[in-house]
Amino acid sequence: MNMIIPAIWISAIVYASLITVLSIGFTLTYLTAKIPNFAHGTYAGIGIYVSYTVSKILRLSPYVGFPIAFIVGATISATVYILVIGVLQRMGGGGIVLTISTLAIGIFLTAFLNIYCYWIREVYKTYAFGFMLREDDFVIGDYPGIFPFSLVLCIVAVISLHYLLTKTSTGVAMRAAAEDTELASVLGINVNRIQLFSWFLTGGLASMSGALLPLWFLSTPTTGGGLITSIMAGSLLGGFENVYGAIFGGFTVGFSEILVTYLLQGIVGTWVGEWRPLIPMFILIAVLLFEPRGLQGLYERFMASKMKKRIMSGTSRSEEE
Repeated sequence: MNMIIPAIWISAIVYASLITVLSIGFTLTYLTAKIPNFAHGTYAGIGIYVSYTVSKILRLSPYVGFPIAFIVGATISATVYILVIGVLQRMGGGGIVLTISTLAIGIFLTAFLNIYCYWIREVYKTYAFGFMLREDDFVIGDYPGIFPFSLVLCIVAVISLHYLLTKTSTGVAMRAAAEDTELASVLGINVNRIQLFSWFLTGGLASMSGALLPLWFLSTPTTGGGLITSIMAGSLLGGFENVYGAIFGGFTVGFSEILVTYLLQGIVGTWVGEWRPLIPMFILIAVLLFEPRGLQGLYERFMASKMKKRIMSGTSRSEEE
């Protein structure tokens, strides 16, 4: 294919778009439930195997599986909240207990995906432990369909979420619950219902994002869970207190992970590609060391510095007068 845009940039844009959507969902869950959901990446793994099932078993276009992946992921995420998170919250479980429970959920779901792969192999005689669906994608000119579709999905998700949070009563209630859960309850907001909707929405978005992965990247049962470091890095870089910051954080981490690895492979050697997961880890460490609140902290520090300069300028003027 005579592509004007190099394949490495297509990889970077596709990956960054998916990490951005996943980071937005991770941040939104954190804001409403006040815990990091370490099973969030595994929901993407569920979407991966929805795509595989639709494409290789049902023999349909993998794009047909995207809305199915949203429904499946949203349903599983909502079920997890009802049966695990909500129960633990009512029992008085603190943040540590809830966080550990999400780790256990992620392990359980990953194990289920492995069992599903074995079942597929026995029943349908197809191998699902490492696959790509590039051959099932459509082509626009010289470009794979996943290239524009992933970018459009990211933009639509951002715009839709902005509309939800600013123009709907549910979105206003979500913002209120994120700011102060107890005050939101006093004002008559059903916090449990808001959290349930948040888990439903973010689980669906994560699963649908994962459904796009095998159209360009090699996928396995552990691929989704392995994304959690990149997702956390994007969310932390953007600031856990700011959904919009996750947009910048997700794109930055996604691009860095692909392009920095590519540059290092050219300089050091192709073996560097095996260490790609260290890049989001380094970003996590750097943010935690220098600005734990990410872009939100930098913005507040900048505004405080600006305000201090104004006060000092006003004081010096008054002294001169």
